[in-house]
Amino acid sequence: MKLHRFIPAIILLFAVSLNAFATPTLQVHGVDSMTGNLSADEDTWFLSTPSGELELIATFGSDTMTIENAFLVLTTSATSGNPFSGTTKYDDSDAFEASIGASFNNHSPYGLGASEIDTFAYNVGDFTYTAGSSTKDCNASYPDVPLGTTECAASAGVGDIKMFAFDYSALALDWVHFDLVAFVTAEKGKSGKWVSTWDINPGSHDTTWQSVPETGSLFLLIAGLAGLIVVRRTI
Repeated sequence: MKLHRFIPAIILLFAVSLNAFATPTLQVHGVDSMTGNLSADEDTWFLSTPSGELELIATFGSDTMTIENAFLVLTTSATSGNPFSGTTKYDDSDAFEASIGASFNNHSPYGLGASEIDTFAYNVGDFTYTAGSSTKDCNASYPDVPLGTTECAASAGVGDIKMFAFDYSALALDWVHFDLVAFVTAEKGKSGKWVSTWDINPGSHDTTWQSVPETGSLFLLIAGLAGLIVVRRTI
């Protein structure tokens, strides 16, 4: 067997593995959150309440110079008017990206660009590089993560965390999805060349709230379906 044929593939696999475990530049983490089972997409944080706080996390690392003009992006089903105070409304994610001159990798539900999806952007300003400050890696794809603030692993990078309070319990919404975007200046490929581009958090580092039926309503729904099955069997 000629091993040299497999060297490029091994190098690529190693690079992908390192990237998978790297702390991303941007993250959105719901402080009161849980993982999976509310959607087909289990690789995201799910909020258990329609009110609380989000951690907006920026990690500078050794190759990042600035993280500026950040937006918390809220995606939800199309609404009449603007239910989120202080946000600018766009008819879909394509319209938001066009407004800031960016093009992100699509991840559901953000990035669908569909007429039934609305995008709301809230400007949270710049993140500050402070020597000696620490950050965290809140990755929803970690297996068996406990609930609460301990669900985030420590990160060696220098970081800045902004807290964002939200409360849409009085709004008639079925779901709200949160992403963080920012204008990032970073060194490209250790070449010594600094490049400024728009960046967005990975799909595994975003947060969603999804309405679930109340226990009583769920019981009535199950009972009704069971009754329907019984009736069909007796006909």
